[in-house]
Amino acid sequence: MITLSELRTRQAWPLNQKIDHTCYAVEAFVAYCKEHGRTPYVSFSGGLNSTVLLEIVRRFVDPNMPGVFCSTGNEYPEIVRFVRHTENVTIIRPTMTPREVVARYGFPLVSKEQAHGIYDVRHVKGEKTRRRRLEGVANSRSVMISKKWRYLINEPYEVSHKCCEYLKKGPMRKFYRNSNALVMLGTMAGESNLRTGQYLTRGSCNTFSDDPRKVYSAPLSIWTDTDCWDYIHRFNVPYCPIYDMPGITRTGCVFCGFGAQYGGGSRFRVLNNLHPKLYKMVMNYTNNGYTLRYALLRMGVQLPGEQPELFGEK
Repeated sequence: MITLSELRTRQAWPLNQKIDHTCYAVEAFVAYCKEHGRTPYVSFSGGLNSTVLLEIVRRFVDPNMPGVFCSTGNEYPEIVRFVRHTENVTIIRPTMTPREVVARYGFPLVSKEQAHGIYDVRHVKGEKTRRRRLEGVANSRSVMISKKWRYLINEPYEVSHKCCEYLKKGPMRKFYRNSNALVMLGTMAGESNLRTGQYLTRGSCNTFSDDPRKVYSAPLSIWTDTDCWDYIHRFNVPYCPIYDMPGITRTGCVFCGFGAQYGGGSRFRVLNNLHPKLYKMVMNYTNNGYTLRYALLRMGVQLPGEQPELFGEK
């Protein structure tokens, strides 16, 4: 484990030092894979971070490093086109569509941690779990549900954290089980409190084990968005042109409601401006007869042309 202060020190390193640090992490991961008869690959989403990671690995470590893209059906069309024009990238797909996952398990709202807690309270029978989620328990890893979002426990639609599991993580696990491969991720510690905490616990970009299922590699953990852009400009790295469009800072799943309460609903205004048909489709995803549009308005999210307080229709 390391302290938050130590993480902040690493995040403040100059770009050259971070590149060296990342290359060392990649080389150590590749060496582990070779020793254990595994094939390393980069999880390539077409987004900024994974574009930088794949480029670093291919420039400094292995020019033939494969990438794997999970096409969930909820990416920006520009992302899909960019991925298809990137060499040596395998495209895999989940067994369920986004509409089916939402209909079965619920909407991804507020944050992954809060949605997980809400789902637990509604579905886990153990009183101890319920108490951790509602009252908090010292030294527990379970996040207590914020009072602001407790109304979601009693809403007629479901809220859950399971979209990522069924649309991304599950298909990726199936891929590396079938291919005897191990993955490097382009995630950064500074992207969320959850990832910050995970990095502090690990203390480094890599976690190795005799059990390959417990191996973890995120070589860009100490990077920031600014570092990624500096790297792209320094080495003239091709990236998805959607990042040049006004209002786009992150891509990912276009219907995701995690963090939608911040930014005044800007992510959905951008989606509506760029792809109105796609926007209309995802707003009409339903759970228990209620639409994602309804759930977002209930959260107070400002959707294009609508006022949050004027909800009432399904």
